[in-house]
Amino acid sequence: MCGIFISNDPSITKDKLNIIDKTLAFRGPDCSSGLIAFHNWKAYHSRLSIIDLDSGVNQPVLDHFGGMLIFNGEILNYRELGHKYFDQYYQSDTLLLSDLIAQHKLNINELDGFFAFVYINQQGEMTHCVRDKFGVKPLFIFKRQEYITIASEPNTLKTLFQLDINPAAIEEYKTVRAPLFSGSFFKNITQVPPGTCLIKGAYFNPLDYLDGEYREVTEFELKTAVLAGIKSRMVADAKIGLLLSRGVDSHLLKEFGEFNQYYSIGFSGDDDIEYLKSEHIHNLTIHECQNEEYREEFNILLQLRGEPMSVPNEVLLAKIARRAKKDGMKVLLSGEGADEFFGGYDRVYQWAYNSPTFDIDKFIALYCYSIPDKNSLFYQNITELFNKHSFPSTFEAVRWFFIRYHLPILFRRLDFSLMAAGIEGREPLANIHTFTLAAKISPEVLMGKQLGKMPLRNLIAPLKGSEFAFENKIGFPVDLTAIFKQTKHKQSYQIWFEENLKVLK
Repeated sequence: MCGIFISNDPSITKDKLNIIDKTLAFRGPDCSSGLIAFHNWKAYHSRLSIIDLDSGVNQPVLDHFGGMLIFNGEILNYRELGHKYFDQYYQSDTLLLSDLIAQHKLNINELDGFFAFVYINQQGEMTHCVRDKFGVKPLFIFKRQEYITIASEPNTLKTLFQLDINPAAIEEYKTVRAPLFSGSFFKNITQVPPGTCLIKGAYFNPLDYLDGEYREVTEFELKTAVLAGIKSRMVADAKIGLLLSRGVDSHLLKEFGEFNQYYSIGFSGDDDIEYLKSEHIHNLTIHECQNEEYREEFNILLQLRGEPMSVPNEVLLAKIARRAKKDGMKVLLSGEGADEFFGGYDRVYQWAYNSPTFDIDKFIALYCYSIPDKNSLFYQNITELFNKHSFPSTFEAVRWFFIRYHLPILFRRLDFSLMAAGIEGREPLANIHTFTLAAKISPEVLMGKQLGKMPLRNLIAPLKGSEFAFENKIGFPVDLTAIFKQTKHKQSYQIWFEENLKVLK
């Protein structure tokens, strides 16, 4: 887990290192490379060491074939791939990836993990600029004339090139809390789409699996996939903990995994906190956040990020990650992916399940925080998005949207919040094995009369009881009216938008 930067823009010179370091070093507090020249490229890497803690695998990696790799993330099946392709035991996923690319043996779809990487060959040509299947790791790009600059944080690009704010992104933020179509809050900064190589094109499309062809998925198959996801996300040479809430997803990880430390955070009296206290879980650290420390953390994160945050819980995630860091943790696991794969957003998925035809206005009313005008650019974009694809059902149209567009927003929240504290976030349920199984489960099996995600609920019911497994989803509230007292009786959502947008002024 790291911060990466690479550019062939001649305006990127040694005197820009301070900006790059200031905006990216937090993603890799263990060491930073400085600005490395390679052909007509300048590369930078800040490292959070998780696999192979030896400093000998710091990046950028220059291989024996004259190429250079810069890589953020983890390839969790690196040892298996090392034996398959080289009959060799690898201690480093970075070196394995470098060898696969350099020796033309890379099949991106074989990589189990989460990653963003760029490879420059011996002629100085970019041959790979890749983001993982579901968009766990960020990869932002800015093009100026014929030049390209790539970074893990848009703030780096915005600051280097003094970019203006993108007004369309502000409207998207007010509507869905993220620059959904713009890719960034700043003009001309976009993202490499999930499952895509910027050079070679898309290598993964979830719509290929959401084809409406269903089969019976047994409880044994599902449990095996969940266990495989947990096992793979436990691959590390550093300490790992679990983020725990009252929800089904994190408790699935707890019941099926083997963790030595658990972490949770909230405000005094929160339902999640009171429930977890009553469980008397061994080695559970609960932090009850105070209003003043929330404000302090909010301001730190906002300045570090240089753009608005998505939801108030990001502040709490960063706060509990800092607490885990004090215990020596470098990795925290979380339950993202389950709701998107298995129909866990009850209100919108129930509508989709019961609707024979797709109604864009109904979807917008259920999904968006504010309803966009029909003449707005956002309305045009989201309508065109659904119109240009063919779906077997309304349910699969909605599931595809949540996986392809909503899930990367959640990953961005977790990635930044935890990285701000020097912690790597991992999501065991958001893996290709669980996804391909979930895609074969019919809506009739996924959806109960009121609740979704039924296969996962059935999986945990014998372990936690039916009352726990089938209770309604409880929100994770943050009372912003109490935290930002100068807001004169405004609603929490309005306060959140106004406080965040100050960073763009």
